[in-house]
Amino acid sequence: MTPAEGGPTADARAAGLRKLLLDEGLDALIATSEAGIAYLSGFHGLQLERLFAVVVRPEGGALVVPRLDEESARAAPTELERVVYDPTSDGLPALLGVLDGARRVGVEEAHLSFARARGLMDAGLELVAAGELTMRLRAPKDAEEVELITSACRLVEEALEEMFGRLRPGDVERVVNAEVEHHLRRAGATEVHPLILFGPNAARPHAEPGDRVLHPGDVVCADVSARLGGYWGDLTRCGTVGPASDWSRDAWGVVRDAQAAAIAAALAGAEARAVDAAQRRVIEAVPRLGSCLHGAGHAIGLEVHEPPFLVPASDARLAEGTVLTIEPGIYREGVGGIRLEDDVLVGEREPRVLSRLPLELREVPVEGTNA
Repeated sequence: MTPAEGGPTADARAAGLRKLLLDEGLDALIATSEAGIAYLSGFHGLQLERLFAVVVRPEGGALVVPRLDEESARAAPTELERVVYDPTSDGLPALLGVLDGARRVGVEEAHLSFARARGLMDAGLELVAAGELTMRLRAPKDAEEVELITSACRLVEEALEEMFGRLRPGDVERVVNAEVEHHLRRAGATEVHPLILFGPNAARPHAEPGDRVLHPGDVVCADVSARLGGYWGDLTRCGTVGPASDWSRDAWGVVRDAQAAAIAAALAGAEARAVDAAQRRVIEAVPRLGSCLHGAGHAIGLEVHEPPFLVPASDARLAEGTVLTIEPGIYREGVGGIRLEDDVLVGEREPRVLSRLPLELREVPVEGTNA
């Protein structure tokens, strides 16, 4: 059984968190995010409006779920107690029962809703922002987690190769995105985020794929992420329809150099902002090509975006074993965008690129159409 499913390591992870609770003087920690729950218990549930939680205490703990998910919770690979609440309840009494006797309780502050936090405080609990504690454990990936991320990367690589091989003038953005998602789900991905943009749309990194038709001369910026076995892979590659323009070729070369500089800076103990600074030094040296609109990347694992984030304001230190996306880009309004993204394992002496898809600027044939 893999760590993504909880495997034999879920209880070891809870044990590691117990040590941190003692160090921080906490009576308990409540994990309410899907990733936090999966990491500590191996349980994957569809939360929607219902309360799901893992409570870890210095001795013991529990997985709290609605009756609807009782069977799945029983099957989770953890020794945590299962506490199930009925549809007539909002789950708060069950959670408070697990916390009986606790006073100072850590929470995942970026996830716990205000209403639930207020209910816990009204019951007399002192809530402490403690999301960093679980992330401290989650940041360095073990060998099995790295293998799962690598497998997700391979799946994305195959999808990108297939997409660029089929792409032709006349293709429609939203259709291409749907086809890539379909391909990945058929191949086993449980969640998919394709963001494939054509021409001027690619100048906006988070544009919504729409009815834009692919034309000769367009830039194609294909950012695709997929979750496999609980863990994400996230890659971006670019191409042009027909021979690359001078702008496309020059921008691609600068982004390639910026990515290489950022990857080289991704060492254990380095500040996250140092990785971002490495890419900015290269991209901002050629302002004629366009703008640098975002940070150098982010960590990845059970979530497609995890801290630390590689942005100028972050002084977070990179832990050995963290997996980062490194994805510099150049964007010119009305023309397009070039971004290159790979998943990189932070090492003590040197980083290791987990993805292996060539960085080349792909040339989509002009001959023939898919219209």
